[in-house]
Amino acid sequence: MEDIAKLIKTIEQNLFLPKQLYSCEFNPTLGHYVYGIGYSIIEDCSILSCGCCIAESLYYDIIKVTKNELIHCPVCKSKNVSVIGPVKPLRSLYSQIQSFKDDSEGENSDLTDEITPTDRNLSVKDIKHHEETQQPISKIMDISTQSVKTTNEAIPFPLVQSKTSSQQRDIPHSKDIQRNQTNLLNLFFKIATKVNSTEGDNPEYNLESTSGVNTSENSPPNVFLQKANTNSQEKKYDFVSELVSLTNKSNTIATERLSQESNNGQYKVMKNNTNNMKPLVSPNFDEKKEYYFANCFPIYRKRYTFKTHSKFLKTKSKLFINTAISPNCFKFALISKHKWEVYSIPSDLNKSSPSLLFCGRNTGEYGKTFDTLNPFDPSILMNTDNKVTIGEYVYCKLSDDLLIISDTKNSIQIFDLNQDGKMIHYYCSKYYVRCIDIDPSGKIVACGIAGKDRKTNVEQALITLHRIDRNKMTSQYEFLSPITIALPYRDPINTIQLSMDGLYLSCSTTMESRFLIISLRNVNEPRLIMKSLRSIDTSLESEGITDTKLFPGNSNLMCVTSTAFNSPPIIINTKIEDISNLRSVAQPSLLNKFSDLGSKIHRCEISPRNDSIAFLDKNGSVYLVCAPNMIDNEKRRTVIVEMVADAYRAHESASMKFSSDGHVLYILDRKGVLYVEDFAYDLPQHSEITRCKEIS
Repeated sequence: MEDIAKLIKTIEQNLFLPKQLYSCEFNPTLGHYVYGIGYSIIEDCSILSCGCCIAESLYYDIIKVTKNELIHCPVCKSKNVSVIGPVKPLRSLYSQIQSFKDDSEGENSDLTDEITPTDRNLSVKDIKHHEETQQPISKIMDISTQSVKTTNEAIPFPLVQSKTSSQQRDIPHSKDIQRNQTNLLNLFFKIATKVNSTEGDNPEYNLESTSGVNTSENSPPNVFLQKANTNSQEKKYDFVSELVSLTNKSNTIATERLSQESNNGQYKVMKNNTNNMKPLVSPNFDEKKEYYFANCFPIYRKRYTFKTHSKFLKTKSKLFINTAISPNCFKFALISKHKWEVYSIPSDLNKSSPSLLFCGRNTGEYGKTFDTLNPFDPSILMNTDNKVTIGEYVYCKLSDDLLIISDTKNSIQIFDLNQDGKMIHYYCSKYYVRCIDIDPSGKIVACGIAGKDRKTNVEQALITLHRIDRNKMTSQYEFLSPITIALPYRDPINTIQLSMDGLYLSCSTTMESRFLIISLRNVNEPRLIMKSLRSIDTSLESEGITDTKLFPGNSNLMCVTSTAFNSPPIIINTKIEDISNLRSVAQPSLLNKFSDLGSKIHRCEISPRNDSIAFLDKNGSVYLVCAPNMIDNEKRRTVIVEMVADAYRAHESASMKFSSDGHVLYILDRKGVLYVEDFAYDLPQHSEITRCKEIS
């Protein structure tokens, strides 16, 4: 029995992780809070976005004290980390160890240090309070002041003891803790797919919906947990959590938020304020798929190819002007000079292929096939002074329910995909429309316009915001008067992109290669919050900046691509969250440069996991850059995922979109060919799994 007790004690050390917050002070020199952290055996293990495991209660204690939505990791000191979800196998391991301790209580009293028999009926928070009162002060440590750097590991470990500690004790070395975590990680992968997916369900948890102003009906909920009954001696904290956010930063599997050991507690699940909502991964979490993804990404994938049009001639395919993929990856659009087509993307590509949903012409006709088109409905022009002018299509964008198209006659046409592609709005501008975009929720359409000042007749860069609302009584779309933004530059706008949450608008200019960020938190009063420029070649062959994308859920990071001499894609720190007053404008700083990808990148697409970026170059090569963070080049892996149709100009290049869980990359080129790269189809040994070409 003693051998079993020693084995259990050894296994229990895998749960020796950061648990208590004893001090928290802001250090102006370091620019962040310095924590006094206590290590102990934890029962509520959760994983952060940086890949470190800590007690869930510790994370929310830090949030409560610092009042920050994003904090720095108390282990590796990564900035702007957030909790991803519970590590259910570790929590189950804790419960199994405690059950063994209770069974062998009379024979092995040394295994019952953490929870006494009187604590068996306490709730999770009561147990936490009991441990705080019984734990010796010697386990208090400050992990934010110093760190150890060795050749084999880069994870800092505390060396300096907190001021509140009164005596010195033996502290486990960081290598021992990391070795225990690695061993447990192997065990975790073996049992992850066998864990009952309903283990965390509890009828005492209920979902209370509240409407938000900035979220769509199909957007995943952002929820927080708040305990209903608490002890009067305990600290009252608001438990903020993103239940459906997943990651593979440490090749682990995020599981359900509510674990079995918390069944005695009474919690309410309520929807959070949508003003701070972050783009999240799909709530339809599949542990099996996540396990496959952890083993395959980014090297192995199942590859699909679907051609929407046959070749007119043996040597020439039909070319489309522009393409788009919907945010939920259920639809994609193709436009030629006079026609538009919308296709479906089936959920199971092994059983069915994309099929035509709706189509139409630039005359306003629409329908399910070109042979059965419905005539244009002139009633949409009743309350406007516009007259329909027929021009050639140039750009298109998709939301989940709307198709936006601009043409050479400076018009913006909006089609409702829930009404067979019927045109529901028509707007004609006085000036040339250079680029368009729509936010994923389908509430704002942004247009970059080359206008002229009425008094001086000097060209000026303008942006118009078309707001889309729904009538609460009839559920019909309503289009409010557009808002015009005049930029303080004469340089025409080249690209425009709305962030995933619709709170920011990034754009770039043509001649001087400036890139800007405009805050839309108050859409009626847009504000310039960041500006900068790239010193790149402006010759005739140069296209300047071709894409500017903010990271989903992290507006402090942005990827900028360009096609010009010696101008590879870069990652910048926007610093927009550090703005102190309304009149200040952030000055970004360079974080990383991907020189190995070349200087002819047309597009980029960022995974919702924030750990990988897909790049498309001028020749049609699709690169996938994967790293736990986009700053550390030593851990970065670069592969070529696909070769698609090339494009002479950026607006003709292929569209790319990641699925909401980050498992699948969709690519649609100007030949109408859809490429699907599924990194969670099966294990690398499967016969249908192929290997990507590794670059670095």
